[in-house]
Amino acid sequence: MPFSLGNLMEATLLMVNAIAILQDTSPSLKPGGPPVPRVLSKMGLTTADDTTVKGKIVTMMNAVRTLLRVPLIAINAIYVVYLLLVG
Repeated sequence: MPFSLGNLMEATLLMVNAIAILQDTSPSLKPGGPPVPRVLSKMGLTTADDTTVKGKIVTMMNAVRTLLRVPLIAINAIYVVYLLLVG
C-alpha cells in the first residue's frame, strides 16, 4: 500500500478518534477524578496543569473533544459510507 494523501487523511481521522475516545475512558487524566494509583502519580498522570506538557496535552484533548464532537460524527459517517461504496 503506497503512501498517499488518502492514507494520511485516514491516519489523521483515526488519531482524532483515538484522542476523543481516550478522554472518555481515562478518568486518571481528568482533573478532580478518582484517586490515582501511586504508579500513575509517579508518572505525573494525576491532574491537568496548564504549565506542564501533560497538562497541555490534556487541555488539547478536552478542546478536541469539545470542538469536534459533532463534526467528528459527521466525518466518520461520511467515511464509513465512502468505504462501503469504494470497498
